[in-house]
Amino acid sequence: MNKKNLIILILAFLILSVIIISSCRTRTEPFDKYILRQKIVKLALSLEGIRYRYGGGDIEGFDCSGFVKYVYSSFGIELPRTAKSQSKLKHKVKFKNAKPGDILVFKFKRRYHTAILIDKNRFIHAPSRGKRIIIEELNEYWSNHLKKVVNLID
Repeated sequence: MNKKNLIILILAFLILSVIIISSCRTRTEPFDKYILRQKIVKLALSLEGIRYRYGGGDIEGFDCSGFVKYVYSSFGIELPRTAKSQSKLKHKVKFKNAKPGDILVFKFKRRYHTAILIDKNRFIHAPSRGKRIIIEELNEYWSNHLKKVVNLID
């Protein structure tokens, strides 16, 4: 093999390597997002049973927005502290496009409430004083108060 053919072969190998490596990264991004969503839900579920505490944002006790903020910040995603501030987040999606790990924003008269979607039928949240973090069905009551779904991952 002469020098010219060897150079062409090496260049072809390098170009092919770059194409293969770059296509692998493109294919793994959705998988990475899926894994992140699963980790968010898993962490949220692991906190089930921790007591409600007004203004709470750690494992000593959570209010609704403190719970959502804590879970997301555990994965490097910083959120505002209050449910009302979280309700103003961009990245709104229709419920039919919601995915596990998305933030649900509920509105009750002048009060906001946030939670984390587990699947199309359930969510987890810190409901109110005297209660603990629980899983709830997304029934008619909750659906009627659902103001927004926030997707910060896609």
